[in-house]
Amino acid sequence: MSAAPNKNRSSLFGVLFVPVLAIVGLIVIAILVMKFTGNDSQPAGNDGPTTVDASAMDQLRDKYDALAEAQGPADASVVIREFGDYQCPACARFEDTAQRLREEYADASDVRFLFFDFPLPMHQHAQAAAVAARCAARQDQFWAYHNKLYGTQDDWSRRNDPSSAFLDMGLELGLDTQALKACMTREAPLADINAERDAGQAVSLRATPTVMVGDTMFVGAASYDKIKQAIEAARNAG
Repeated sequence: MSAAPNKNRSSLFGVLFVPVLAIVGLIVIAILVMKFTGNDSQPAGNDGPTTVDASAMDQLRDKYDALAEAQGPADASVVIREFGDYQCPACARFEDTAQRLREEYADASDVRFLFFDFPLPMHQHAQAAAVAARCAARQDQFWAYHNKLYGTQDDWSRRNDPSSAFLDMGLELGLDTQALKACMTREAPLADINAERDAGQAVSLRATPTVMVGDTMFVGAASYDKIKQAIEAARNAG
């Protein structure tokens, strides 16, 4: 007769424990997803800048910088590194600031811009977009294509297959679309894109966009004024 209370307690334990376990699991999953969302909840550069340690900077300079798409002289004393995801809404919002800065310093002999691809796994088409942009780079049209991807993000990111949209962008820019399609189909630039993910991990990347001015890191869509101030400080220090 004493087994009945134990059985009742076991049943009650199961009734209470299983829902609690499920809730805990959902919370853990939400935390993991939010770690790299790069979406509308991403703070717009509200966190103060941090300093990247010297060993990580050495890795960037020695191993990864050559993989990035660049604007500016190779011997520039001030290097601005951006890590982005083409399907990240916060990155698209930040692009106006990034382009403004690239245009402003286009003729500067001491400033260089580097763009690193960091497509996030929760963005279905981010990697394909990065591949398309790097294929456009093989026809010397990276930055123009890069801008189009961000400018039309709302369109292609909602498609089941954005390949035709990527080819249309190439056509609008006067690219050889057959060569572009062949490159996209082979995913030829994928090895470099994967290596750039390693570059992000080397600097403990927490979100996209992330921008570095030298060893000063801004997480989120930092303002034009903050980044320009950091650039000018770095130029004066150099």
